[in-house]
Amino acid sequence: MQDKLKAAAAAKRTMVAGIISGALIALYGLWISRSHITHIGYALGLGKLEAETLFVFIDFIAIYGKVLTSKRLAAKTRRIGYRFLMFGGAASLVCNVASGVLSGSFGAAIYGAFIVGIVAALEYAIANTKAKATATATRAPREPEPTARQLAARKGAATRARNAAMPVSPGVGPVGAYAGPKA
Repeated sequence: MQDKLKAAAAAKRTMVAGIISGALIALYGLWISRSHITHIGYALGLGKLEAETLFVFIDFIAIYGKVLTSKRLAAKTRRIGYRFLMFGGAASLVCNVASGVLSGSFGAAIYGAFIVGIVAALEYAIANTKAKATATATRAPREPEPTARQLAARKGAATRARNAAMPVSPGVGPVGAYAGPKA
């Protein structure tokens, strides 16, 4: 039992470390993507405020869409989340590649596509990270609480057993002792 607890704790620590490191790399990728999207905003002639906040309406829409795709939400909400995710991801990809093209470098365009791909892959990995099932099963499953009918049946059985063991009258043995042989 102690080995299972140690294995479960180790699996949980590894899972948490993986999620944290993946999230930090994804945040760095989003920061790079922000600079590319800001570059596109300036190239489109937007003012300083609009260009600097454009990434919120592109990358954060994709992240919000990813949050809405949780299995705990209703199917319609997940469909809306997938649409946000696809729109935000496609817009981010276009902006990151266009930023590289506008800077005059084919390599920068590939780098922009790489950043979007890495962030998408890390989001997927973080959302689907789970500890090994056998390592986390440390307790035996509990039995369900008995229903009112089951409790009444147990009480009735105990009463019948107690009554069968009681004497019929003072000084006489239990009823079952005088019943004679069963046919």
